[in-house]
Amino acid sequence: MILNDVRHGLLFLALVTMQAGCGGGDSQRSPDNVINVGFDGGTIGCIQPRFPPEQPDLSVLNPPIFLLTTTTAQQSTAGQAQVEPGDPIDAEVTVNGATRRVMVELANAWSEADYIYTDEVETSGNESVSLLLFSDANVRGRYYMRLTLCGFDCDERAVVFDIRPCSDDPDVNEPCGINAPYERTLLENGEIVRVDDTCVDLRAQPGVGSGTVVIQ
Repeated sequence: MILNDVRHGLLFLALVTMQAGCGGGDSQRSPDNVINVGFDGGTIGCIQPRFPPEQPDLSVLNPPIFLLTTTTAQQSTAGQAQVEPGDPIDAEVTVNGATRRVMVELANAWSEADYIYTDEVETSGNESVSLLLFSDANVRGRYYMRLTLCGFDCDERAVVFDIRPCSDDPDVNEPCGINAPYERTLLENGEIVRVDDTCVDLRAQPGVGSGTVVIQ
């Protein structure tokens, strides 16, 4: 897949060399404008940078989601998507006006090096992109969408959305993996420009769908 091996290596390097947190490393200043999500009514919310409109991006209000297309999924009170091994998997990704290409990897929630399906679709931007993903009859587990968004030229600029790896340090208690929002990595000309936290989460929404799919 385009950018796949190089991107995985660059993202690993970023996690080693850059501090996690909103705004990335100390040498990178966060944008002045931020987006506040979920603070109404006294609930716990989230703040993320407001990224430049010329960069491909996801919608904070409409996160990537697996749809409830099976009877089992539709009966889930939590909104968890679920399919049987080998069944097609319907998903939807809402992108901004700068996005022209969406590359998706169906990745194992517990082992990020393991992905079972890849796809690439074109978009005119400012739309919800429908995806049809697949697994085979031998696959079981929980999976999420690792996403790469590009404009017309992925080599010039790409934006990667992936989960934040969990630390082996028992003293580190911050949310990670599929229990935390996506982490956003901006690549320009193959180089990491910055890594940011986002408010684009992988939670389930009753009657709507979820950021992960269970194959069983």
